[in-house]
Amino acid sequence: MSEISLTQASRLIAAGTAAAEAEGMKAVFAVLDKGANLVAFARMDGAWLASNELAIAKARTSVMFQAPTAALAAPLEIGKPALHFDHIHSPGLLLVGGGVPLYDGDGVLIGGLGASGGSPDQDDALARAATATA
Repeated sequence: MSEISLTQASRLIAAGTAAAEAEGMKAVFAVLDKGANLVAFARMDGAWLASNELAIAKARTSVMFQAPTAALAAPLEIGKPALHFDHIHSPGLLLVGGGVPLYDGDGVLIGGLGASGGSPDQDDALARAATATA
């Protein structure tokens, strides 16, 4: 059974932090296991406190849908069906960029990473940078 280790989660957070520093950003990173349980968490000095919950929600969403959250944030098109989630009915999910699922070498889901600290596009870029070498 594939599991994400604390060592792997720590490496992902270190890579995300380095990417944020390179962009002059202050961000929060959360790594969850495949059951959406927190494995590792880091808030860079000066990052918004609100980003704590947002990073966790993005990671949770990426695990639950096994997809990057940016892909779930598609704009509405008149006359076409769309995903609709209400916080009341789906607490803890966030359909904006910044969450990515994590897979092992065999393509098995092992968790998700969430990043928060900028715009959805910036957070998506941080999450992808954090996982680029994973």
